[in-house]
Amino acid sequence: MMQSFSSSQLAISLIAAMGRLDFQEKLTQSLKEQLRIDAGLILLVRKGSQPRVLFNDWRTARGLSDIQAYLNGSYRQDPFYHLATDDERDGLYRLNQIAPDSFTQGAYYRDYYRHCGLMDEFNYLITLDHRTKVAISLCRSQDSSMFNPEEVELLRSISPVVEAAVVRHWRDLRPELIDADAGMLKSVLARAIGSFGKTILTERECQVAQLVLRGYSLKGAAEVLGISPATVKLHRRNIYSKLDVNSQAELFSLFIDAVSSATHHHEDPLASYVSRRGMLTGTLMPT
Repeated sequence: MMQSFSSSQLAISLIAAMGRLDFQEKLTQSLKEQLRIDAGLILLVRKGSQPRVLFNDWRTARGLSDIQAYLNGSYRQDPFYHLATDDERDGLYRLNQIAPDSFTQGAYYRDYYRHCGLMDEFNYLITLDHRTKVAISLCRSQDSSMFNPEEVELLRSISPVVEAAVVRHWRDLRPELIDADAGMLKSVLARAIGSFGKTILTERECQVAQLVLRGYSLKGAAEVLGISPATVKLHRRNIYSKLDVNSQAELFSLFIDAVSSATHHHEDPLASYVSRRGMLTGTLMPT
């Protein structure tokens, strides 16, 4: 229940932040609302190039200036940098799982990492193109505890939402939305949610899908619609079947996909998505 709720709330926050110039700040803030994160760093990583900082609140005893030492050359010894530039698969990785056994005896740890005051670090690695990845570093300080198994599972469960939002924002988002102010973007998204699925779902299924996208629970959606939670659950199962998704996270990812590819904001975002992809795969066929 906690993971489903967190995925829903995170997706709603990221959908609202997509296209804004402060997306990276909103992304980090939204992740920090899910669990304790003491230090956040978002990098654009390209093979053979110095990483580019997209966001940094990595505060240490030496202050934010420590990141400059990283950019000046320490990054070349960073296990996460090597993972990102060696064409490894996207996903969530933990430092103590990918670092060499001699990590604490190496130059990277001695000259840089030990001064950061960190004890546990995860990175989301997300591909934008064949040579570019976004690396989202989430850390715990030495004054904190390690991420526990429940928190690790939460990070894994929200991974599809984080990946979809990052890709759509930094690679695929429509140019005219990038500089949109918050009011315009909310208006666009409100219209998109309001018309989402009308070409594929029944009227009642559309209502349920819209409430799910807005973060309503089964009970909350049932109260709004004046039906039982069991009926809402049945409609949700039918929605998942018709849209070829298996979870709320996948529904949010599909919504982000559809909105990003929509040609007209006043129409069902799935309309152009279906014409481009659904007809080719045999899924997402209109009823």
